[in-house]
Amino acid sequence: MADSSQYLCLILDQAEYLLPSVASVAIEQRDALTPENGLGAVVAWRQTRQGRWPAYGVNSAFQVSRPPRWQRAVFLSDGNSAIGLVAEDVRLLGRTDLQVVPFAPLGPPPTRLGHLFNAAWVDGQSVTLALDPRSLVSYLRSLGGAT
Repeated sequence: MADSSQYLCLILDQAEYLLPSVASVAIEQRDALTPENGLGAVVAWRQTRQGRWPAYGVNSAFQVSRPPRWQRAVFLSDGNSAIGLVAEDVRLLGRTDLQVVPFAPLGPPPTRLGHLFNAAWVDGQSVTLALDPRSLVSYLRSLGGAT
């Protein structure tokens, strides 16, 4: 069982983001997935007994992208199924490696989906933002292309 104080460090377009490790239901290597050859937001699919799970590609600004160097996909559950995000790399950081502090973003959410970030890790002069899993799933779903 995953520890709630552990985080996955996702590298998207050479930028690092944190995701609570308990949010992921699976992490797959690129070669274990079926590539999507279209031009949309879905980059690959994971075949399961319950059906196919889409894996989306975004850049460091969370705009639709087809990253050429992605190596893994992290899948998150929304209760009904799972949806993935491809990353250049994924590594597990433990509770002794970092201290993540929650924050409330200022102002109204920029979209109806809410804020993508809800915490940060400040290490010296660098800041790594932590993703809110529910907002991330909602955002990925809004990109469409998963049929």
